[in-house]
Amino acid sequence: MDDSTTITAKTIGNPEGVDNNPWASGHPADGERVAIFAFDVTSVDNESGDIRTYHVTPPDRACEGTVVPEHHTPQGVTVTWLGCGTGTVVRPATHLDIEQAMMDPDNAAKAMFQCRVRPDNPDLAR
Repeated sequence: MDDSTTITAKTIGNPEGVDNNPWASGHPADGERVAIFAFDVTSVDNESGDIRTYHVTPPDRACEGTVVPEHHTPQGVTVTWLGCGTGTVVRPATHLDIEQAMMDPDNAAKAMFQCRVRPDNPDLAR
């Protein structure tokens, strides 16, 4: 991977909670520094899977190494936190008002809670 590597990251969901949203309105903004948490979902309802997702929080939450050990949720999901790094937002999440969000709720959720980030360490995207 080269210096132009970017990842799609969710602005909600981090080691403090799946639905935790640590961001003030309008953040993270283009060019803003963020902490990036990477994790793998290795099973859902006892079915093996391999889904990697990334989540961002304000940069003061950044750390190195595994954040929490592998754990199983009551909903039947097994999650392994892989690690954390830092990066810069290159495309912020889209702000939609309630009317816009209701027009296409599935795509609105993606637009409202996902941004593109360039990790400082491209290995985090592997």
